[in-house]
Amino acid sequence: MSHPRVNYLKQMGPAWIISAVACGPATLASVSTAGATYSYRLLWVVMLSAVFGCTAQYLAAKIGVLSGSGIIRTTEKYLGKSWAWIVTFDALIATWLAAVVLMNALSGITSVLTGIDTPYWGICFGLLIGGMLVGGGYRWFELVCKLLVAAMVACFITVLFIAELNAADIVRGLIPTVPGGTQSALICAAIMGGAVHVTIIGMHTYTVNARRWDAADLPLARFDTLMSMGLAFGLYSVAIYLVSAAVLYPHQVNVKGATDAALALEPLLGPGAMWIFLIGLFTAAFSTISPTFLAGAFFLSDKLNWPLTVKDRRFSGVVWAGCVLSMCGPFIKGSFFMLLPIMLALGLLGTPVIIAIIIYLLNRTELRTAAPSGFVLNAMGIMTFLITTVLAGRFVYVKLFG
Repeated sequence: MSHPRVNYLKQMGPAWIISAVACGPATLASVSTAGATYSYRLLWVVMLSAVFGCTAQYLAAKIGVLSGSGIIRTTEKYLGKSWAWIVTFDALIATWLAAVVLMNALSGITSVLTGIDTPYWGICFGLLIGGMLVGGGYRWFELVCKLLVAAMVACFITVLFIAELNAADIVRGLIPTVPGGTQSALICAAIMGGAVHVTIIGMHTYTVNARRWDAADLPLARFDTLMSMGLAFGLYSVAIYLVSAAVLYPHQVNVKGATDAALALEPLLGPGAMWIFLIGLFTAAFSTISPTFLAGAFFLSDKLNWPLTVKDRRFSGVVWAGCVLSMCGPFIKGSFFMLLPIMLALGLLGTPVIIAIIIYLLNRTELRTAAPSGFVLNAMGIMTFLITTVLAGRFVYVKLFG
């Protein structure tokens, strides 16, 4: 008879889709910039992002499992149409903003790799990805992308063993301190937004439904989330952060672009570091942007009671709408590497709303009786809500009032 943990390993899935999106170029840009700029001082934010990312995604999985539907329809059922529209617009704005910035990054990376600097790369990729998502044939390419991203992460982990890490500073970095200034507010919000983001929280309620999990599968959902968001995402973000703090900060590398961040891999890869980094960044952007198009279609189609499948013309029409909108991204001026953290910070602004709604719904009698959340999960959910609210509020306050 198989051990339960062995069965869990075979049945995992939905949360790994989410963690693959979270382990994208925006998180890489945020944590590498943080390490290069603040050394180990923001390690506590990186660690908390993994903890609260786990919490938010398990809450999302639980609401999807217990309600048997996505977050939009569940909100409408229990809170009414007005709140459902609020959540829909909140999720759509954050999701399509992410798509626009990610397309900017994808185009920018391609320009560096090919030497052909043109914003029209966005049109090519928009048509390509839309066709692959609607017409099929995307899965194999997504697998290749994830393998290449995994190879880049493996390089960062390897550098950890050859870099001169400062154990005392690492320990001090676990004690919450908040550097002053606008950039600090942006980076803290971006790091948290990489793991706790309205797009991936909302999307997860649909991924668990696609697996037809029920209340009996909640332990599996918890294990799935811990292994993906806790272990895999946590390792990804902490490894990149520590390498940046150990390699870039001592040399006072001012990270303003991808080629600056690539210097973190030079101790291992030498002159080839930039190419490996850019290829990994490209594949991370490609594999991250595609789910955002699907997420936008899930949110709007669910609100309008359309079938949640690309086989439906209306659903695929929303996918294409997201693709077309994203084509505007490469025309935005500025370094794509610096735009990525801004996108995450802005996305964090809409996240506390969906977290609060999920916590409230899980404590309604109709859902609570099926599987009570308990004190610990509720406390973790409330802490996630409070920290995301504080970091998002600080970002807005500093931007407005300096």
